Amino acid sequence: MDQRDSLDRKEDRTMDWNSAKGILRRGMSIERDGYAFYMAAADRASDEHGEEMFRDLAYQEVDHLHLLMVEYAALESGEGWIPFREAMERDLEIDPENPDLPGEEPPMEDMPVFSSERECSLEGDIEALDCGLETEVMAREIYAQGVEQAEDETAKEAYEFLIEQEEQHYELLQNTRDYLVNHQTWWDSTERPFFIG
Repeated sequence: MDQRDSLDRKEDRTMDWNSAKGILRRGMSIERDGYAFYMAAADRASDEHGEEMFRDLAYQEVDHLHLLMVEYAALESGEGWIPFREAMERDLEIDPENPDLPGEEPPMEDMPVFSSERECSLEGDIEALDCGLETEVMAREIYAQGVEQAEDETAKEAYEFLIEQEEQHYELLQNTRDYLVNHQTWWDSTERPFFIG
């Protein structure tokens, strides 16, 4: 086998990051890293209400990771896209601390979420909220790309569900940040604002 054959074979193994599976795989990396970030933010939060919110966001990232992994496996097996509610119900064991993600990691230039190019501070609550806001925007952009490229209605519905989830997270983080800046405190159980579910 000459060098050209070797390069061709290597290119065959490289994921098309703009394909359906590429978008799902990029989403998996964001959700995995989002879980780790929100758990770290919970550990460093200055208040139990902040800790509770960050942990809840972390657990939701695991739910999103579950959906992405099930859809990816369905595409890999030739089953095709499955309705997202059905995908959420399928059995799949995930170790959120160290999930066994399929395929290769996306290149950092395409995935600057938690890379050396993007400094994400956990020095304070505001910094953690700001990083969370940026992360939700990046995740939404990936899923919006999925909607634009999808020809399958079931795929579009799955991506649209994820977009809605990221937008809800963004709104929660932004409202929490505004409240914290304006009141110099986290909300408490007696004055929990309207934006907390």
